[in-house]
Amino acid sequence: MTKYFIIIITFCSILSARGQTTKDNLTVGLTIDPNIKTEVEKNITISEFGARQDKILIYNNRMLLDFYEDDKLSSSLKEQDNKSTVFKSFYYWQGDTLGIDGAFGLFGGTGFSIKMVKGKATLYHMLASDNFPSYAYNQKDSLIFRLEVPCTDTKIILSEIPDATKNKVIYGYVEFKSGDYYSSSSAANGQEILPRKKHRANMKIYFKSAYVDIK
Repeated sequence: MTKYFIIIITFCSILSARGQTTKDNLTVGLTIDPNIKTEVEKNITISEFGARQDKILIYNNRMLLDFYEDDKLSSSLKEQDNKSTVFKSFYYWQGDTLGIDGAFGLFGGTGFSIKMVKGKATLYHMLASDNFPSYAYNQKDSLIFRLEVPCTDTKIILSEIPDATKNKVIYGYVEFKSGDYYSSSSAANGQEILPRKKHRANMKIYFKSAYVDIK
């Protein structure tokens, strides 16, 4: 009888430990790994545009992507290509939502947006235009300045989830395959020149972000 009692107690302890692990993982959809900082630092370098910048961090970042235009592979950059360009990133709190944005390009750009709310993290492929609206979710939609395209095969790794009361740099990695979206080919005299082009992208991005107050 004692033997069976010990087995039952042990089994209940295992279930309790598993329940505690689930409870401690406060955000579904991401992995917390402080060691990601080492990998980030291998993939980014100092940029001349980031001098004296302590809010929106600006640095050179490696481009790892497959870019498709009208369902055909248009360009592909792998780790061995060692291609890098200027990149910017920041995180912010808006109500109960933590947002983390990162994009290639000094103005506008293409990259990612993470939204964390009510214990769940969702990753989007983010595109932003600077001078005029350039993007649409569907072929006949009105063009807008910023697009957040739903993704599949997503992966999010963060060094930590930042404390809303503290201002510190966090490190991370995202990976995704975006859904389709559309962009304007060009414009003349304030009018869009058709046809629009259909795009999608597979991207892997290492990043570091600092806090920005958007209130």
